[in-house]
Amino acid sequence: MSSKQNKLQWDALGQLDPFWAMTGTHKRGTWDVDAFMQTGDRQVEAVLQDIKRFGRPMRQDSVLDFGCGVGRLARAFQANFNRYVGLDISESLITKARELNATLPNASFEVSIGDSLNLADNRFDLVYSWAVLQHVPDRVVALRLLEELVRVLRQDGLLIFSAMHYIAPLYRLQPRRRLYALLKSIGFPDTVLYYRLNLYPQSVQYIPQHRVVTHLEAIQARVLNVRSDVPPSAPHQVRVYYVTKPSSA
Repeated sequence: MSSKQNKLQWDALGQLDPFWAMTGTHKRGTWDVDAFMQTGDRQVEAVLQDIKRFGRPMRQDSVLDFGCGVGRLARAFQANFNRYVGLDISESLITKARELNATLPNASFEVSIGDSLNLADNRFDLVYSWAVLQHVPDRVVALRLLEELVRVLRQDGLLIFSAMHYIAPLYRLQPRRRLYALLKSIGFPDTVLYYRLNLYPQSVQYIPQHRVVTHLEAIQARVLNVRSDVPPSAPHQVRVYYVTKPSSA
């Protein structure tokens, strides 16, 4: 699947049911907006409490939210950092993010497509990407994006991202996603596929932990910690990575 096809998938979800697309719960428009945004507040609060153990980032000037979706985390990050930048592949999600966060004074939301970021080196104190790389269909592109996230990170800043480490063989088939793609290719509207047939487009991929760590070390990033985010019995194994860029990098 190309980046263009991936973008079309997320544009469709942004129009069909953006809040469910961000959380995986409360399908078909049953989210209350305030309750939805509060999930982002709690997530950011937990993240900032968690990273105190690393002593990073050393400043709280700027934060990048890569794969920001509708900006669920924006107001909480903006409350703790001077500047917030949210990037996402989907124009429909970015449009919704701007609408939901219109009152934030130093927050910007931009569409970003492909494997490079139109951002300066060493710009952000904190780079955060949650449940995003697993939706990048090409592993090479996902690793290239990881290089970009390190590039824009300030020295002695902190990069936090999650990535799927393993998917049980049976779950790799992803029949609903495959059927969605097939029926859409022959002309079925997204609304019919999602609302009537209960199908959805976003596929998931995995990158083994050793591959991620080896790649980060090759670009002179320092991995501070890796933790599992799900029980060992779960069919989708997720890892959370905490990475810094030393001053000598």
